[in-house]
Amino acid sequence: MTSPDRKMRQVVGAASLVACLAAAPVAAADPTKAQCIEADTSAQNERRAEQLRAARDHLSTCSNPACPALVRDDCVQRLSEIESVMPTLVFAVKDAAGEDVVGVHVTIDGAPVAVDVSGAPMAMDPGVHGFTFVAEGARPVVKTFVVREGEHDRLERIVFADLHVPPGGPVALPPPTSSTATTSTWNPQKTAAVALGAAGVVGIVVGSVTGALSFGAWSSSQSDCGTNTSACANRPQALSDRSSAVTDATLSDVGFVAGGLLLAAGVVVYLTAPSHASTSSGSLTLAPSFAAAPGGGALGLTGRF
Repeated sequence: MTSPDRKMRQVVGAASLVACLAAAPVAAADPTKAQCIEADTSAQNERRAEQLRAARDHLSTCSNPACPALVRDDCVQRLSEIESVMPTLVFAVKDAAGEDVVGVHVTIDGAPVAVDVSGAPMAMDPGVHGFTFVAEGARPVVKTFVVREGEHDRLERIVFADLHVPPGGPVALPPPTSSTATTSTWNPQKTAAVALGAAGVVGIVVGSVTGALSFGAWSSSQSDCGTNTSACANRPQALSDRSSAVTDATLSDVGFVAGGLLLAAGVVVYLTAPSHASTSSGSLTLAPSFAAAPGGGALGLTGRF
């Protein structure tokens, strides 16, 4: 005879076993042979239409070990090929301050995507796609991307410009002050120095030319009459050549002297020029000066602080 307590324990154990079996998840059934062949055929059509994501799903089905070996091997190979050319996009979502934004959702071609844009690669079909990014407290950001087959982990920056902007708009940076502004190293004093140097070179060239003319005129005078111009038959021409020689010699001397002074003044003015376009108080500025005088003139430099 079975005791009542033992019989009760058997009833409770049986009931518990039935409850556990009822609560256990039902394993997904393996695809049938017909389903394997249908998935293989659908994947081929979708691959030709560049519907890579749909083709990948069907190839995953017919790659099941329960499928016929011939179909399974073909699906495994083509699934690997699909994975190698499947484009993927990675979105870096930022606010106006350049900080990361979380909790962003996206719709692709009008269809919501059931994932958060968190930086993970997103598989896409090749072609032109419209994206709408939505973040709380900001206007949606709409983008259009041309997705190309074989592009992997293509990074796209998405900016919500109206997130974390201070009241009144972005803060404008103050313009640089005169102490920090970049200034040119060229200034009017250096320009004057170059002009003085050029004038000095011209003076030296004039002195050289007039010196050569003076030497030629003096030689002509000597050829006409030698040193005795009073008894010379060609005395007027000799006197004219001699006068030209004296005049040219004077001009040559003036040219050499003035040119040398101007060239030296240019060097001094250039070397004493300030290093910036605007001079501060206390800096020395030099400038050339010329004073006319009877029979000539005087060239000099004047300075001011």
